Amino acid sequence: MTARRGRGEAGYVTLFVLGVSMGVTALIGIVLDGGRAQRAQSDCFGIAAAAARSAAQELDAAAAVAGEVRLDETEATEAALDYLGDHGATGSVSVAERQVTVTAVRSVDYLMLPGGTTLDATATSRVTQERAP
Repeated sequence: MTARRGRGEAGYVTLFVLGVSMGVTALIGIVLDGGRAQRAQSDCFGIAAAAARSAAQELDAAAAVAGEVRLDETEATEAALDYLGDHGATGSVSVAERQVTVTAVRSVDYLMLPGGTTLDATATSRVTQERAP
């Protein structure tokens, strides 16, 4: 018997392991960054709802004395924007007579995926101030 002097399959295992490792790393990156995006969206819903509730507590004092339920537009807007800022979000606030609409936006940077991509998580909440029974 003579020994075969060729390259054979030498090195193919290394290429296979390298390919599998890159695929697993990419999958881990997608899972981690996807989780960050989901978490940011969930946080945005909570922040928008809490900011709207905070704004809905700002009643117009003169209208309250007269027995009317009406929001103080300036104070309600300020309260909602302060809440958004305190929790690391930006957004917009719309105040009608008894209704507050808050849209919260929070940016998320992807850590694992290439390209420095960012995502803006956005949520809107609407609260209506009702008259107590």
